[in-house]
Amino acid sequence: MTSVQLLPRFQQGPRSQQLLTVLLGDYWFARDEPIPSAALVELLGVFGVTASGARAAIQRLAHRGFLRSVKEGRSTSYGVSPMSRQQVNAHVMSLFSDAHLHGWDGTWTLVAYSLPDDEQGMRRMLREQLRRHRFGNLYDALWARPGEHIEELRGVRGEIIGLRPEHLTVFTGARLPDSISLRAVRTAYDLDDLAAGYRAFSASWRPLADRLRNGDQTPGDSEEEDLRVRTSIMTEWRLLRRSDPRLPMELLGADFPSHEARQVCSAVYDSLGGRAQSVVRRILASHDSLLAQHVDYHTFAASDALLNA
Repeated sequence: MTSVQLLPRFQQGPRSQQLLTVLLGDYWFARDEPIPSAALVELLGVFGVTASGARAAIQRLAHRGFLRSVKEGRSTSYGVSPMSRQQVNAHVMSLFSDAHLHGWDGTWTLVAYSLPDDEQGMRRMLREQLRRHRFGNLYDALWARPGEHIEELRGVRGEIIGLRPEHLTVFTGARLPDSISLRAVRTAYDLDDLAAGYRAFSASWRPLADRLRNGDQTPGDSEEEDLRVRTSIMTEWRLLRRSDPRLPMELLGADFPSHEARQVCSAVYDSLGGRAQSVVRRILASHDSLLAQHVDYHTFAASDALLNA
């Protein structure tokens, strides 16, 4: 059985736009140089994406602002839009660190909102933004997040047109009353669903992780297959991490399955890095040999060293 056959079917075909963002994040992270569009099309072809589908994905990412286009005669290249150093660090933290709040003092940031009845669109947008900033919905209009996060809330205010200061009431350094149970907190953050997602992730990928830990250096039939597998696991991992509010361990409990899932992901992702990099470098070299020298790859191990430095 090959490594790809170990995967559930839905993991073998991530959408083209998402696929390209994962690939660029894995092998072209924080680089300014644009890549020829033909190279990106060929890279997506490794995953079975047609040339027309690849070009459409590239154009959509450019329209969204994720990619910037550079014209050179009749050729077009695409680079990733610049990220600030703060954004880069946040990206590395979100994907590779254990990322739970350590040294929590038991205090919360609480947000209550009051909006006119006819502002359903603003209400929906506000709830989406609070969720994106990892606030949990305790009650209908009361949201909470452990620690102090006043800066994030300033960002929320600036992102929603028409939201005025009097629409939000914010408390920092707050403590939840004893009447709010740990079960209510778990429900506010959908922690049971998140835990189920981490357990499913570990169950799906553990067979391959165990093979790699036991010394299997060529789990796939080819380097291209290893690239597909490594990209699949990171695509799924990104989705899990995006939904993880990264709460203190005091709220999660010692048996929360995120740590085991991270170990499984690390075993697969780190082990396949060199072979996957070779494919990306080879494809880029056929279009621009100088650019190919810049192809690199992440590992959990290296990120741990960076984050702990």
